[in-house]
Amino acid sequence: MNFKFPGTYAELKDTNFSEYYRVKSKNLIPNMDDRLIYMKINYFQDEFHQIPTLIEDAQTFDFLYYLIEYLDKHQNQKAQLQLIDIFSSQILKLHNNHYQAFQMTLFLLLNLLQQKQIQGPQVKRSLKQLKQLFSLNTLVNLDREGIRYVFDLIKMALEIKETQIREVWIEVLILALTIWSKHETILKNTIVHLMYEQESVVPNLSKFLVACSKNDKLKSYTIDQLGLLINFITDKSTNQTESLAVKNLRELLTISSKDMPKIYYQQLSSMIGLYDNENYHIRSGLSDVITNVIEYLVKESKENDDEVLLQNANNLTQSLMSRHLDKTALCRSNVLQCLSQLLNLNCIQKHHLPAIFAISQSRLRDVSGYARKSALQLLKSVSRCYRYLYVQSQGRDNFWSLKEIEEQTRNYQQELDNIHNDFEKIDLKFQEGLITEEQVNDTIKNIRKKIQEINKSQEYLNEYSKFLDGMQSAITKVLQLCQSKNQADVIHSIKLFAYLSKYQFEAAGIGLRRMILLVWSQDKSIQYEVIKKFWKLYFKNNKNTKQIILSIINLISNSNQKELLSIEKILESYETEQAPNYQFPNKTFGVLWDLFGRPEINQRSMLIFVRIMLTRNSSYFNIEKIRQIQELLMSYNRKDPDWIIIKELSIILSKVDRNQEKNKFYLSKSIELLIRLLIKYKDTTDMNYFSACDSIMQLISLLCENAEQKFEGLIKEFGFEQPQQILMELEQHSNKDEMHLTHAIYIAGCISLQLLVLIDKTHDQLKQVKNDKESKIGKEQEIDKISGGLDGDFERLHEEVSEIQDIKLVQQNLLSIFSQLVKIIIEDCLIQMESNSSSNKQQSPLVQVSLITMCKFMCLSESYCRQNIEMLFNIMKYPFFDQVIKNNVLISIGDLLHMWPNTVQRFHKQIYSNLFDSNGPLRRVTLLVLTHLILNDMIKSKSSLSHIPVLLNDPCQQIQCMARYFLNELQKKEQRAISNAIPDIILNIHEHNEIIISQISIYIDKNLVESIVEKLINILGFSQNQSEIKNISILFNYMNLNQNSLQRFLDGWESYREKLKDQFVYNQFQTLIKKLRRTLSSESKVQIEEFEMKVENYDKETFENRRRDKVSKRKYCKTQQQDKDEKEFKENISNKKQQQQRKIKRKDEDIIEIESNSEDETSQGLVLKQQQTNQRGRRRLFKRNDE
Repeated sequence: MNFKFPGTYAELKDTNFSEYYRVKSKNLIPNMDDRLIYMKINYFQDEFHQIPTLIEDAQTFDFLYYLIEYLDKHQNQKAQLQLIDIFSSQILKLHNNHYQAFQMTLFLLLNLLQQKQIQGPQVKRSLKQLKQLFSLNTLVNLDREGIRYVFDLIKMALEIKETQIREVWIEVLILALTIWSKHETILKNTIVHLMYEQESVVPNLSKFLVACSKNDKLKSYTIDQLGLLINFITDKSTNQTESLAVKNLRELLTISSKDMPKIYYQQLSSMIGLYDNENYHIRSGLSDVITNVIEYLVKESKENDDEVLLQNANNLTQSLMSRHLDKTALCRSNVLQCLSQLLNLNCIQKHHLPAIFAISQSRLRDVSGYARKSALQLLKSVSRCYRYLYVQSQGRDNFWSLKEIEEQTRNYQQELDNIHNDFEKIDLKFQEGLITEEQVNDTIKNIRKKIQEINKSQEYLNEYSKFLDGMQSAITKVLQLCQSKNQADVIHSIKLFAYLSKYQFEAAGIGLRRMILLVWSQDKSIQYEVIKKFWKLYFKNNKNTKQIILSIINLISNSNQKELLSIEKILESYETEQAPNYQFPNKTFGVLWDLFGRPEINQRSMLIFVRIMLTRNSSYFNIEKIRQIQELLMSYNRKDPDWIIIKELSIILSKVDRNQEKNKFYLSKSIELLIRLLIKYKDTTDMNYFSACDSIMQLISLLCENAEQKFEGLIKEFGFEQPQQILMELEQHSNKDEMHLTHAIYIAGCISLQLLVLIDKTHDQLKQVKNDKESKIGKEQEIDKISGGLDGDFERLHEEVSEIQDIKLVQQNLLSIFSQLVKIIIEDCLIQMESNSSSNKQQSPLVQVSLITMCKFMCLSESYCRQNIEMLFNIMKYPFFDQVIKNNVLISIGDLLHMWPNTVQRFHKQIYSNLFDSNGPLRRVTLLVLTHLILNDMIKSKSSLSHIPVLLNDPCQQIQCMARYFLNELQKKEQRAISNAIPDIILNIHEHNEIIISQISIYIDKNLVESIVEKLINILGFSQNQSEIKNISILFNYMNLNQNSLQRFLDGWESYREKLKDQFVYNQFQTLIKKLRRTLSSESKVQIEEFEMKVENYDKETFENRRRDKVSKRKYCKTQQQDKDEKEFKENISNKKQQQQRKIKRKDEDIIEIESNSEDETSQGLVLKQQQTNQRGRRRLFKRNDE
């Protein structure tokens, strides 16, 4: 038997391989199940122990050959590992005396090791035995093909995951390379093929090359292999970004240069030209190589104090920095990441910092999101580096502020002045002979040293000042990125602001506040990032609970209303499903409450924090704390109260568990104290009194069982009975009386809202009682249904409650005094406005409160609303009312539109007209109200949709964003709403405006394009509005038209042909034709050409010509059809004639036969003959007629 390693595994079955041993047996493996395969393997294992050369048997080898081939396609790790064990033990037995059997076993083993997903101790043991064979010089005499099979072990690179197996595998390949260095080309080519074929080959391949580089004999091989890979792949690559070999090469350059930077440093001069390659993967890979080489050079220069290496590192840094303007976004992004990495490793010299800082600032405006993300990371690294060099080096932890820099500069200047004065004194003493020259020289040396230190410090401060100035402009750009639609922009902006806030960077405060507001983002990732960074800033880095509380109180005290709501949302998210791992420190509430009443603590902010904590868990509160609140309220009887504190205390009390009996007494006492305070300070001029009123009224409504009686008693305490008498008395009294009345009216308005809440609860309770009764009674009797049954009873109850709400509360009861009073006050104000006597004055609190209260009364009573709704719209017309009043009126109109749509709907034109008002804030509030009402299904969107899209081109950027948000949310909610309103939207765009139309077009439903085109063509035909005509022609170019849409243009041609006389419209149609040629398929070519011909000759074709064409076409079609019908008729006649002739012929033959067979003529025969004669005569007659 003459065995030789084949070129491929399958070649061993080839008949051309006849000179050597080849596989001839039949393949029986596919017919065997796993049980038989295991039995056969076990059989061979036993036989090999007895007959080591059994593999030389043809049937044995052929079976194992087919089995390995089968296992390569059908993975069975148990069988594979068992075979590896058998073959591994065999090769050690056979290598000395049975070379033929050794070769055959080695061939099977090497092919088995290359199969996928084989892992385990058997593989490691087998590789160790191969390594042992190399040490025994057994494999030296293998032929070229055998050597190739050993080198093919490199293909295992994809599958090796265990570190120990990888180490042995690398050792085997290194030994093979050392012995067969003449055949290393085989391995080089195999690696090149792997780079083109395998995805995950790079990590292990890199480790192999790194191991080769550490072997003195294989360093040249490593360099040659890298050079071959780079040259071959770059020569074959194009600008195709998805080439697997190019991706693998980039990954190999990145990973291997990290582990063997010295090799790359030596070859860098030949690689630098890769920056000219068109493929961005290769350019990015070179940037990674340069980064790793710079890191190596800086490290070596520090260890060996080598200035040359440091200078080379600086030169490479300069080359890397120049690549930030690469034409590909991913390359620019990668360069910025490399610079950030080097800064974090402290591998960039200080003199490069300003240039890198400028690069990071410029890339914040990059068009690519990848580059902006990397620029934000680089900016953070730059900030960290400046802090290390200029702050930490001075023994500080937090950034210097601008004031501190200026103060330090003044101190240095003062020191220089002092040195100058000291020097003059020394010089004077020397001239007087009081000191020697030697003493003067020593003093001068000390002075020079001190001056050098001061100059160096000043230089540091100047550089740091430039950094502060640069960060001011950078922070402005980052604040804009916080509003980006790109998630990465926002998240990395948050990270930057969190870092700057952590070390108290002076300008980071505004960024922190912007970051807090992002907790309302719809993106869950952004929300979570804000929550996480806030927790790290205020909780993680501070172990002292009291310090945590004080820092949050300080933040609350400096926050506006939006920021307070955001902080509250963040704090409420902790220890919930949204942020389960972020927990408050132990005894947080106890430590917080210990600050209650302390004068050095901002009590307003402290109570806001308490309220937030109680929202999370009301069990924190107990009787003792309620008593403390009660004592504070009692103390306000003797001094002017802080109404913000009273407001917060009211909210806190509303969160206390009122079901506990022991709490009820103290709660009722606290409510009595609060009411007493309202009455006692009814003349106060403190505007925070109003906010306290709201909270106290809500508290009474929530906790008191007899809330109506409390409200009635409170109103009576203010002492107002007749509206006319009140106004007459008011004219004769002071401002205190006016504030008294203002507060009374405001409280009446608050009470009306609470009564509305109570009425809603009453309706809900009636529904609940009805449901309970229905569930108990079951099916009603028929006689009960006749009288209405339960439904009728409860219907009457609901009507009674509604009647009380509409008439008795506002117009015939407790609030009737104020319902008339506020109307009189507002009417008087309108009369004064008409006389222009107060045109330049701001409306008094009495007028403002009266207006708000009247709106609240209108929410409670529909009849009162019907009587006075027109007054609200009259107020909107007056230019002398301030913006605050108009905003409040608009918001109230929105509430009324929801409460009483039939009453308010008739004024819808006045509502939408505010969207086009010259006053920006008024447009904004109107849009805000309509957005709230429509998106929450309070009113229908149909009438509003035609007006809101016009605001997409509003001068105010905020209004544009709000309009875009409205359209996006409405599109999610009602997919076809905007598409259906397209004609109305076009009508409301008063001038042709491509910006608005282009933004509207993205909301058009593709399934409605055809119907929208048909509607727009009809409008285009009869419209005389030039702006509308132009806008429609613009919109056609932004719509995704199909073949059916094009047919609509052809069908309606005569209706809009005359509109093409306008050059602008004509140009738009020409642009449309070009677009149709690009987008529609070749099937539409005839229609497009017809449409183009019509557009180009629109002024030549007349309606009469069109009519004649239609008539002639109709005649031609009719003539063609007639010709066709005549032809078919003649063919039918000829066919019928032929059939008749055949039938006549057959009958005649039958008759002749009958006549010949009858010898005796009977009377019947004569009759038959007569009939036949008559038939013949009729046939001849028919024939003549036909001819």
